[in-house]
Amino acid sequence: MEVYVRIRGIDAPELRSKCLRIREAGLDAQHALEALTAKSRGIQLTRIAGDKYFGRIVADVKLLDGRSVADDLLLAGLVQTYDGGRKPREICPAD
Repeated sequence: MEVYVRIRGIDAPELRSKCLRIREAGLDAQHALEALTAKSRGIQLTRIAGDKYFGRIVADVKLLDGRSVADDLLLAGLVQTYDGGRKPREICPAD
């Protein structure tokens, strides 16, 4: 079974943004997540709940060594904190 998971507490740049720089930042976050999970023997989902959009679930995601995926991505500056509320309007950074 394949399940789409929103990581609780963070918001990554949109991969489908009209802005090239935002899409690139989204890819950077995606690649970092892939690298984190590839190095771990597994992941653990806790506090699983239904998400309000698209049939996903929202969960805390931890690596088997106990590290929080959200915390690692936040510390790397690849994502922002997110409390589930309304997101600010997307602004494309100047080149």
